[in-house]
Amino acid sequence: MRVIIAGGGTGGLATAIALRKVGIEPLVLEQAAAFTAIGAGLGLYANAMKALTYLGADAYWRENVARIDVAEQRNLNDDELITSSSLDPQAAKYGEHYYCGHRADLLSSLLAPLPPESVRTGSRVVAFEDTGRDVRVELATGEEVRGDLLVGADGLRSQTRQQLMGEREARFTGVVVWRGLIPREKVPQRYDAKIMSWYGPRRHVLLYPLRHDQHQESVYSLSAFVPATEVRRESWTASGDLADLHASLADSCPAMHELVALMDTALITGIYFRDPLETWGSDRVVLLGDAAHPAPPSAGQGAGMALEDAVMLAACLRRAGAGNEQAAVREYMFRRQARTTRMLESSRVNLRNSQTSDPVQIRARNGYVRGLRQLSPMGPPMQEWLLAHDPVAAAQQSPAEFEQNLAVPGNPMRRPESRRAFDLWRAALTSEHRAAGWLGEREGYAAFVRGKLHRADVNGPADSVDCDGTPALQIGTPPRGDTPVVLHLHGGGYVMGSAELSAPLAARLAEAAGGWSLVPDYRLAPEQPFPAALDDVLTAYRWLAREYPQAPILVSGECAGGGLALSLAIALRDADRGATRMPAGIHVVSPFCDLALSAEQLSAGTSDPWFNRITLLQLAACYIHDTDPEHALVSPLRADLSGLPPLLIQAAEPETLFTSAKRLADRSRDADVQVTFSPVADSVHSFILFDFLPETDRALAEFAAFARALRAF
Repeated sequence: MRVIIAGGGTGGLATAIALRKVGIEPLVLEQAAAFTAIGAGLGLYANAMKALTYLGADAYWRENVARIDVAEQRNLNDDELITSSSLDPQAAKYGEHYYCGHRADLLSSLLAPLPPESVRTGSRVVAFEDTGRDVRVELATGEEVRGDLLVGADGLRSQTRQQLMGEREARFTGVVVWRGLIPREKVPQRYDAKIMSWYGPRRHVLLYPLRHDQHQESVYSLSAFVPATEVRRESWTASGDLADLHASLADSCPAMHELVALMDTALITGIYFRDPLETWGSDRVVLLGDAAHPAPPSAGQGAGMALEDAVMLAACLRRAGAGNEQAAVREYMFRRQARTTRMLESSRVNLRNSQTSDPVQIRARNGYVRGLRQLSPMGPPMQEWLLAHDPVAAAQQSPAEFEQNLAVPGNPMRRPESRRAFDLWRAALTSEHRAAGWLGEREGYAAFVRGKLHRADVNGPADSVDCDGTPALQIGTPPRGDTPVVLHLHGGGYVMGSAELSAPLAARLAEAAGGWSLVPDYRLAPEQPFPAALDDVLTAYRWLAREYPQAPILVSGECAGGGLALSLAIALRDADRGATRMPAGIHVVSPFCDLALSAEQLSAGTSDPWFNRITLLQLAACYIHDTDPEHALVSPLRADLSGLPPLLIQAAEPETLFTSAKRLADRSRDADVQVTFSPVADSVHSFILFDFLPETDRALAEFAAFARALRAF
């Protein structure tokens, strides 16, 4: 088998090495006349280092580049520290350090294992044809080269991709980046072995060393990401006119001015990406690296993804064998598309968070970053997901083994109704929603509830109510006397949801209880972290208890609403000390009640389509900011539960939060609290939101019985 590779960058050279390791002949066609020190700095995390080491191409890289030991984030305007993290625990856990070097260093490292006959410079591919028996490649010189497969590793503006599927415009982020090099001896020692990020309104700056401190050409890379409107040119050519750069960073801290003053020239380029492609190839032509999945550089995984692609493609070709290139291409795409799509989302979120300008969102971002530092000392959870991946092991897995470890689970539900609910949860947020961070996810969740969930008719009028400053929605007409009222607290992980979205469920709960409902519109994280949401529901509860002194109050909540219901009761017990009457009972569904997220509290081996460990860590970080995640009112599962009202706990056994729901029931019984625990098999998180599920009717019937028993008691 002979494979032609268009492009001699990271992906192309790595693919050539990987193919040679499995006995396949590669030929790299690079359009440049020679490999030169163009480009700028890049970093390789543990996942990329594992691929590079497997290829036997890591020696030159390790000998020349800089090891990064600390990551710091600071405010651009005043240099105030947001968070600082040692990367040593990451290295210990994942088996590799994080290294930064020049693009030329990586290319030198990849060229070393390749014989000269495997790489041809000055060979620009201008056309190709799948003949059915092989692929014919035409060069700009008119020469024709033939092989069994063509790999397009020719970057963001891939000519291979253009001919394969037509030109599709890359999406411009509106951001350009200035990239310059500073001699190490000019850089203050406080930046040694660190990757530094400074965040400012609509701009951010990165600084990191590219070569170790003993290297004769040791330098630092400084990259300034600024609005494109502030730069009047865009080119990869060196520019000595840095006036626009200085103007873009005019309001930054003195430390940044000192660094920028050390730069003589810079490269300028726009930041682009492409939406995920449905297919990366045809029978004998396939894309790889940035040609297939270009992303903003804000996840530090561009080179890493290309290295992973190379290892995987070679393994798929080896498994398929000669003459089965089409099957190998299909397997390669199946194995790589989900991971690279997720990486693109992570890159876009990181870029958005780095560039935010709204003061509220800046505070939210900084608090979120500090919250993540508490919950995930190894690094942000999405980064952890990227780094924990072993591309060599993944490439060697059989198709069946690989499917079992997919990040996006298959549908394990047995009943048609639960399969439908599972698929609805799985598709609730689009890639665009996730790429926009919590603002996009909030918008997507609202669209999902409004457009995909069956909306039961609201039982009676729904009116806006001011509960001593907390806005709420009143469902039904509240009679005087001892008619029960349900204080319903909506879900959404403390970050999403609203009273309006939960009104249909609140109406059904009110009907089941034989009364009416009040739904507070509590403030959402991360803009308003703990204790804002709890303060709001406490205010609404106290207003309700004062205005309707004879009415039994049942507090109900799903997901985050369940955690808030428990925290509310604990706060009333401890803070009010009897001044405010306790709820008659508490009803929680799939409660998110342990934001410390210890491993034993997350159900192992689940295929939850909505919540996984990464999602829960991100939501919890949004809520806690600087608060201890084990605080009793943040994680009521960890609190003293004695003296709480009777509890009805409902949860789906396959969901990620099931273990914590069961633990809540056990700890409540140990505290002599009256508990009814109702597990639901073959269902989904917050199943009670889905009117078409039979278990929803059963759950409402259980709630009705719970309410009747409380009134009788």
